[in-house]
Parts: sequence; structure tokens; C-alpha cells
Amino acid sequence: MGRGRRLQLVGPSLFLLTRAGAKVNEFLTAVVTGLGVGSIYSLIALGYAFIYRTTASFNFAQGQLLTLGSLFAYTFYTGLKLPALLVAAIVMLLLAAVGGAVERVAIFPLSRRSDDTLSWLISTLGVAVLLTGISGRIWGSQPLGVKNYLGPATTHMPFADVRIPTSYVIAFAVAIIAAVGIDLFQRYTLWGRAMKAVGDNRSAVELAGINVVRLGLVAFLVAGALAGLAGFVLAPVTFAQADSGFTFTILAFAALAIGGFGSHWGALFGGLFVGVTEQVGGTYVGLNYQDLIVLGVLIVVLMIRPEGIWTAHARSV
Repeated sequence: MGRGRRLQLVGPSLFLLTRAGAKVNEFLTAVVTGLGVGSIYSLIALGYAFIYRTTASFNFAQGQLLTLGSLFAYTFYTGLKLPALLVAAIVMLLLAAVGGAVERVAIFPLSRRSDDTLSWLISTLGVAVLLTGISGRIWGSQPLGVKNYLGPATTHMPFADVRIPTSYVIAFAVAIIAAVGIDLFQRYTLWGRAMKAVGDNRSAVELAGINVVRLGLVAFLVAGALAGLAGFVLAPVTFAQADSGFTFTILAFAALAIGGFGSHWGALFGGLFVGVTEQVGGTYVGLNYQDLIVLGVLIVVLMIRPEGIWTAHARSV
């Protein structure tokens, strides 16, 4: 009798523990996946921040550059069967060149006439539309599958029963390395210090004899390479698709606004924050509401802290 009673008690207890464990794993999966997805947003936002710090404007073609990175990865890896590391190098170089071309087409002609950065922003948005159309003509509008080239398809996390795409683990590491690299560049190189100074006082830098237009070109080259790297890392996880750039543009911009304009650490934090918010919201509220939740959080953050969550914002980093 006593043993039967104990079994009756143990049964429900095991059920509750198993259910609680499943809920914990579900939450951890959402958070870890969010950090991986957010790392992609961070890489784009780092490009935003790097350009904004130097030109006080934004390149609204950044999301499309990521898409081009995925499409080029599809062409060189799936189509031409080149080694993955070589593909990564080629994609970064090509997208750096495209980023530089965006600056030459959308920024340089306008900068010679006026310092109205709003017109620069609008011109980059036009370039984004143009690149989307060109990509669609070359690769078509259908999603293109890219075979995994980054080791095992998934990685088991060292805690709980959580598995996420290996690409997200790599993206997380790359985003941190990129933020550290930008920080070291801006602190310890002449060009890096000059680019920070342009963000503080463009006129003073020009009076000092520094070519601010050339610095702007360098910012677009670096941002293009970062977007290409993000596209390369993301390609095996999602399909390469010509018209997917605007989603990344909007979410990465939200990440930068939440983290802090012009701050690379804010861009890193904001991207991770947006990624986690998106995945947790999609898990517990619904996939159809992911972007709406992110935009709602963005509005709340800007109402409370207009300069972004990251305390070391653009003018003090």
C-alpha cells in the first residue's frame, strides 16, 4: 500500500519536472538562437555605426550588401565549388568594393555640393532599391539553398539540451572580434582616431588638412566587408534571396538605435538585444509578431533613453 502510494506521488512529480525541464530548454534555445541571429544584426549595425561615426549619415543599402554576400557565397561555393575560406575572402573583398562603389555613387557627388546628410541617406536608400533589382535579375527571385560549409550543421551547447546552427556560433564570435577590432583601430591608429574626430567635429578635421572624403570611403569599404562576412556566415542557415535585404536593414537599424548611434559597442549590444527579443517573442507570442515586438521595444527604449541603452554612446566612446 505504501509503495503504491509512493509510486502515485512520484509519477506526477516526474511529469512536472520533465515539463519544467522542457520549458527551460525552450527558453534557453530561444535565448541562444537569439544571440546567434542577433550577431548577424550586430555585424550590419557595426557597419552602420562605423559609417555614422565618420559621415554622420547611414548607408541604407547595408542590408542588401548582406544579401549580396549570401548570393555570392551561393555562386562561388555551390556553383563554382571553391573552398569555403577562399569564398569568404572573395565575398568580403567583393562587398568591400560594392560598399566603396555605393559611397562613390550615393555619397561623394552629394558631399561635393553640400553637407546635407539627409540627402545622403535618401540616396543610399535608392541604391538599395537598385541593388535589389539587379540581384533579382541576376539570381532570380526564388530562394537559393547554400550547402553548409562551416563544420557540423548544428552545435550542442554545453548546458541543457540546446542545439543551434553552427553558423550562429561563428557569427557570435565574429561579431565580438569585429567590435574589438574596430575599437583597437579607432584607439591606436592614426586613421582610426581621425575617423572618430570627424564624427565629433568635421569642420575642424578638414581645417587640419585631413581628407574627410577619403575617410568616408574607407568607412564604406569596411562596412561593406562586414556585411559581406555576415552574408557568408548566414548563407548556410537561411536561403540566399535577392529581396531579403530590407528586413535586415530595418532590424539592424533598430539594433543600432537601441544600442546607441555611432557606438560600435552599442551596435554589438543592440544587435544581440534585438536578436534575443525577436526569438523570445516569436517563441512565446508568435512568429508573426516578432518584428512588431522588436519595433515596440525600440519605441519604448527611445522614449526612455533616446541615446540608446549603451551608456558609452557615440560621443564618448
